[in-house]
Amino acid sequence: MKLTRRDFLIKGTALLATLGLGGPMIFAENGSPLRSQEADNGGSDSSVLVVIQLSGGNDGLNTLFPYGVGGYFDARPTLRLTQSEVLAIDNQVGLHPSLTRLHGLYQRGKLAIVQGVGYPKPDHSHFRSMEIWQTAEPEKMGRTGWLGRYAATSLSRNGNPLKALQIGSGAGGLAFQAETVNVPVIQSLETYSFLDPKMPKTEQNRLAKAFLDMYDPKRQGTVIRVTCERGRDAYDSVEAVHQLGGGYQAKVEYPKSAIARDLQLVVKMLAGKSGTRVFYLQLGGFDDHVQEKELHARLLKQLDEALGAFYEDLEAQGLENRVATMAFSEFGRRVKENGNGGTDHGTAAPVFVLGGKIKGGLYGAMPSLTNLDNGDLKYQVDFRSVYYTVIDQWLKGDAAGVLGKTYERLGFV
Repeated sequence: MKLTRRDFLIKGTALLATLGLGGPMIFAENGSPLRSQEADNGGSDSSVLVVIQLSGGNDGLNTLFPYGVGGYFDARPTLRLTQSEVLAIDNQVGLHPSLTRLHGLYQRGKLAIVQGVGYPKPDHSHFRSMEIWQTAEPEKMGRTGWLGRYAATSLSRNGNPLKALQIGSGAGGLAFQAETVNVPVIQSLETYSFLDPKMPKTEQNRLAKAFLDMYDPKRQGTVIRVTCERGRDAYDSVEAVHQLGGGYQAKVEYPKSAIARDLQLVVKMLAGKSGTRVFYLQLGGFDDHVQEKELHARLLKQLDEALGAFYEDLEAQGLENRVATMAFSEFGRRVKENGNGGTDHGTAAPVFVLGGKIKGGLYGAMPSLTNLDNGDLKYQVDFRSVYYTVIDQWLKGDAAGVLGKTYERLGFV
């Protein structure tokens, strides 16, 4: 198949666009540049973090619901879940009935649930709240992302173009923003290319050389040098994906959902020895202002089935002890239901952390349903404590440098 010059330019530009053009220099809270750590080459024993963003504001009170607290039933006359439905954790709280597989993993000690996670002076805007979670800077408009700062320091000498990946379009947002970090966005292994695989090898080689020449910094002026470097990074990431080989053998049947497909891609990458240290995915649709009961149950079931298959697959591939998966949402919902069978934007909510080496259990405390902040839950755990624990204890990175100071270590690692 012949690729026209126009098609070549479009495909090359689209590939480059997956990486963005970077951001500002990265500085610690005291104004000094963040220090780089020793090389982290993502070896076969390196720990891996998978972040799942539950976009829209997941209703934490109906995800981990306080069935032992009377105020819950009073505040939600139509949305409340019943004691007969609860997947009990203890005599006070339990999981939504859609979360059967996560409940089983909790009982096996593989799931940690951090209760009441939030931040000071909460913001009810989706955009601003997600920005806060992605930058880890609630007090100001952050310029870089928490994972961007982690990668720019702890992974700065890691030459692997796949050391961090976003799975699915636009998943990470600001989370990976940093001047020296380029994070590819991958939809599937088969489509991550600007060349048609049916093309003769000689034609593929000719077009690849043309692409590299087009983005050769030595041939361009300083104005577009950064663009050229990003183009080379894009090409390197494609080459790395295509060299993964057939390391993955399907041993688990996944449900037919986008989040399940994306999680299976994570296992494919790791089984192919991609060396990736951080993956970022998202599942949207949690903005339940109307008809929440059915919609929320459906979404939680989708998440539960996908995570259940994902963990089973990690076990089948012998990878479960290398991977920790963290699921969060930008905020929870208000305690009282609204008049449309739904809930409005709230504050604190639970964060889930799953993995073979995770110390399962309940962490933090369930917020009071009566001592409220203008109808909202008061957070019990600063979300930066979750990040601090993940970076410091799991990824072995410079957590204090990334977050600007030290935070409480939680015990799930």
